[in-house]
Amino acid sequence: MAVTKVALVAAVMICMLIAGSHAEANLTCDQVTIWLTPCISYAVLGGSVSPMCCQGIHSLNAAYKNADDRRGACQCIKDKAAYILGIDYNRVNAIPGKCGTKCPYKVYPSTDCSKVK
Repeated sequence: MAVTKVALVAAVMICMLIAGSHAEANLTCDQVTIWLTPCISYAVLGGSVSPMCCQGIHSLNAAYKNADDRRGACQCIKDKAAYILGIDYNRVNAIPGKCGTKCPYKVYPSTDCSKVK
């Protein structure tokens, strides 16, 4: 069963990298996807957040240049997360804190990313 979940997570990661859409800002959804892909295993399976995931979170936070970047990243994460079976949004939203940083928004299926400042 664990092998099946790992294979599923790996397949979703590959699909996310291939099918990335672009946000309307300097920061692209492809960049967001690449940085946050190492976080998927924690978001689905729990355990501990990997150093690569934290590196991705810090890279994403450093890349925000304006509100359009934050809104675009929010929408990208929300859109991609909707296709990940077994994702736990509470874990997703806990990742920045576990990496010693903050996120300017929370991601849930109901999040209105157009309101992110």
